[in-house]
Amino acid sequence: MDVKRFIAQRVAKELRHGDVVNLGIGLPTLVADYVPEGVEVTLQAEHGILGSGPAAEPGKEDPDIINAGGFYITVQPGASFFDSATSFAIIRGGHVDVTILGALQVDEKGNLANWMVPGKKVTGMGGAMDLVVGAQRSSSPWSTPTKVLRKFWRNVISRLQP
Repeated sequence: MDVKRFIAQRVAKELRHGDVVNLGIGLPTLVADYVPEGVEVTLQAEHGILGSGPAAEPGKEDPDIINAGGFYITVQPGASFFDSATSFAIIRGGHVDVTILGALQVDEKGNLANWMVPGKKVTGMGGAMDLVVGAQRSSSPWSTPTKVLRKFWRNVISRLQP
């Protein structure tokens, strides 16, 4: 198992039965593949899916069903599709229990700095600012000392993953 999948599997162990969970782009999308057996969560994709599922098996991809990172996924029975405005109303309304996101920098106090990484597919923070403020719990795999943070949100990350 590669490092990214190892981290995703570890993060998935933090999910609680009944959680509504937003998975950010990149490594966080892998968490959907490792939700523990017996733990039922509702995965929310910020581009407009409530009830998304794990990655689609090769050969079974539906070109109309992708995650926020553009990768083929499945949906759970009863999933719903809606526009970004509705998706962000869910997020901003505090209806997401957990958000799992990659972060440029997080310090030991849970302060998040997330702007852009040159040369990456997603060059901006996307919905991160809404997600970390609207979610009940936030998790990120990265930590860094406070002094290197530039623009950040204070005390928004509640769990750092090794």
